[in-house]
Amino acid sequence: MNKEEILEKSRQENKNRDYVEIDRMKKSTFFALMCSIGFTCLWTLLSIIATWRVNFAVIATECFMIFSMHLYKAIKGKKAVDIFCAASSAFTFLIFFTIAICELFGFKP
Repeated sequence: MNKEEILEKSRQENKNRDYVEIDRMKKSTFFALMCSIGFTCLWTLLSIIATWRVNFAVIATECFMIFSMHLYKAIKGKKAVDIFCAASSAFTFLIFFTIAICELFGFKP
């Protein structure tokens, strides 16, 4: 195999994206996730200060974003650890989603 054949095979495996672009996408995804977690913490803190209540819908939204990320990895990779992470983040999302729905419609436990 010469250099051109190796490069062509690498492009096919990476869907015509180079390693720098793939790494940049991974880093930007991680940065976006950390920013959204930071915003969720800030919004929750401001909500507690202003109303003495936690806005569970914001937390449920963040949990859903984390769940969808783990779900994608579990579907693509089919690894046990990814499936476990998807299941645990789905459970966490469902808890906060249920609390948010109860607050929204005024259900009391």
